[in-house]
Amino acid sequence: MKKLTTVQWVATGFVVITAGTLALGLAMQTPGHQHAGHADHAAHANHEDHTGHDHDLAAAFSAETQEYTCSMHPTFRSTDPNDRCPICGMELIPVSGGRGGEGPTEIEFSGRALALLGVQTEPVRRGDAEQVIRLSGQLEFDERALTSISAWTGGRIERLYVNYTGAYVEAGARLVELYSPELFVAQQELLQATRQANQDAPAFLRDSQATTLRAARERLRLLGLSNEQIDAVITRGEARDRITIHAPTAGLVVTRNVSQGDYVNTGDVIVELADEQRMWALFEVFERDLGAIQVGQYLEFSVQGQREMLHGEVISIAPRIDPERRTRTVRVALEVGEQALSAGGFTRAEVHITQSDKLTIPTSAALLTGRRAVVYVALGEGRFAPRTVELGQRFGDRFEVIDGLEEGDTIVSRGAFRIDSELQLQGRPSMMSPEGEHAGGHDQGHDHGHGHDAHAQHNDHGAHEMAAMDELAVTGDFSQVDLSAVTDAYMGMWEALHSDDLSAWQSSAEIFFAALDATQWPAASEAVYELLATGKGHAHHIGNINTARDQFFAHSQGMIALAEAGVLPNTIYLMYCPMVRRGQGAHWLQPSSGLLNPYFGASMLRCGDELERFEEQSS
Repeated sequence: MKKLTTVQWVATGFVVITAGTLALGLAMQTPGHQHAGHADHAAHANHEDHTGHDHDLAAAFSAETQEYTCSMHPTFRSTDPNDRCPICGMELIPVSGGRGGEGPTEIEFSGRALALLGVQTEPVRRGDAEQVIRLSGQLEFDERALTSISAWTGGRIERLYVNYTGAYVEAGARLVELYSPELFVAQQELLQATRQANQDAPAFLRDSQATTLRAARERLRLLGLSNEQIDAVITRGEARDRITIHAPTAGLVVTRNVSQGDYVNTGDVIVELADEQRMWALFEVFERDLGAIQVGQYLEFSVQGQREMLHGEVISIAPRIDPERRTRTVRVALEVGEQALSAGGFTRAEVHITQSDKLTIPTSAALLTGRRAVVYVALGEGRFAPRTVELGQRFGDRFEVIDGLEEGDTIVSRGAFRIDSELQLQGRPSMMSPEGEHAGGHDQGHDHGHGHDAHAQHNDHGAHEMAAMDELAVTGDFSQVDLSAVTDAYMGMWEALHSDDLSAWQSSAEIFFAALDATQWPAASEAVYELLATGKGHAHHIGNINTARDQFFAHSQGMIALAEAGVLPNTIYLMYCPMVRRGQGAHWLQPSSGLLNPYFGASMLRCGDELERFEEQSS
């Protein structure tokens, strides 16, 4: 008999142990017949316990897997409610907060979801609406209170008593001493006529002598001497070749045209005086706002460095429109009083125009997409539905409603964009997708990246909005117009704003306006030029970067119109962010595809999407 090796012994033992274990397991799992009923009951009870446990796990799992998304970039998902969108930095909203309503465009939210969304509502109002037109200008001396002191005779300036601009002189103060040979001869004639008139002479000669004396006095008066000075010459009995010119009124010396030793001719202006208590405020008013300004109207305005508001009356409106700025100058007269005002000071005015019986909604309630505007109507019990409306004029922070709403309708005044985003997520009709489509956000699952498909879809939304915008008609022959300097300066403003650098924006804006002036614009491009020239001449007065961004919005509209017309020289990218301007959205141009938001700067630098690329135009 063969001896078994160690390996064979181990293998045989393993087989035996495995077979025994299997047999024991089968015996334990096969209950006896007499205990079958009891075993089945126990198994059923055990199944019920597990079912209840499974429900608890499902609820817990559902709570744990609650997803949150960004209302601006719905492709981003997170399970952390305190997380923020990595693209724009916005707070997240719950994905599962909305439920479909009865209609295809209705949406319903729970009370908790509404609280998280921060939705606010208010009724549509009818009543008085106030339109505010903001004007900018500067202070100047009242031209009606300017006094020019000129030379009444030719001569040489022997002495200049007021030798600098800005000096204040009292009425009757000495201004200059003038040497004049003509004046010397006229004084001698006066003295000769006086001696003859004082001599005894026949009656027929006395009349002639009196006439000669009156003529001599009149000649001196025409040469600038007052009656007191003429009497002083007669009393003195001596002719002098110098005369002192005095100030006829008090005022500031605003112009000095001569220096000591200069020769002047008859009629040359020596100095000019201005009454510092009488000033004008000159405002530039665009064509579209001229109907709100009338002669005799009173305006309230402010001046930098002054706490008190000033008031004045419109005394004139320039008869012609400035061909470069497309504005007319409005003159407002004011009495200075105790305020320390300076000519050239920057001033702002607000013209308030009240119109009655207007149906209005808050501007924050309207989601604007060019010609379309969408508001969300509250239907009650957490249900909302979008409604397309036609808007009219803007009255401050409210829009006039022409059609689509009735007085008393309850609309969403805050949070409408988030409600619209939830409809997009559900692939239902919304502002951005009027026909409704499958939302790219759901297709992404837990993809935390900015997926290519969803990104392209978002760009399609922006392109749809751009196509719906009111287009500016760019006409005229631009074939010989070089817009390189204008484009470069615009990009300088964009770079300064996305860097939050107000000083750099001011410098770029000055260059931008100078480039506008240096460009020969076609005659039919007034509307575009008016937008590009917004704020022209006042960039250095802007002390708030938000004001600079408001002007950049107008500049961008003009530049986009030029880009669409194909007259810009460089390859340029069209960008869009629907969050700026209180949710109204805004477009801009930039030289590269890496989005940098000039309206938010560092706070939301990457917010927005690329809509279109304008290729470089060949010369």
